[in-house]
Amino acid sequence: MRSQGYAPRRGTRSVSASDLAQMGVCERLVVYEDRYGQRRTAEQRRAIRRGVRAHQRFYRERYLDPTSRGRCFVATLVFGPAAPETIVLRRFRDRVMRPWWIGRWLIRNYYARAPAVCDRLRKWPAAKRLVCTVLRPIVWCAARWVSEVGRRDGT
Repeated sequence: MRSQGYAPRRGTRSVSASDLAQMGVCERLVVYEDRYGQRRTAEQRRAIRRGVRAHQRFYRERYLDPTSRGRCFVATLVFGPAAPETIVLRRFRDRVMRPWWIGRWLIRNYYARAPAVCDRLRKWPAAKRLVCTVLRPIVWCAARWVSEVGRRDGT
């Protein structure tokens, strides 16, 4: 997350959050690594590469392709996988709920219960229309919330 008005100067090296945390833990190590370079083990280098690849994959799937596979079971069933309503709810989940522990807890509980709800909705088309009617105001609120978070974060 970048603060407003911040733009790194050309030719400057960025500092990762891990490096900043390490600086707070061991000042001598920072001085040593600055002077002699970092000496990471082969396993550490592999773990870093795995982490970078996983982060890039997550970013591509969640932010660059809003219709990417996600587990919005009910919205996908009611509106369709690429419907604007489903995309808004996925963005709300990823940008508003996921950063907070309570949001992650709610998401886990939803994932545990939503498939059973979808099975029941498939059997009763009238209930599907009712759920669609109930979800529309929720989608409207989620869209406003996501746009507000985006404005605040500069995304």
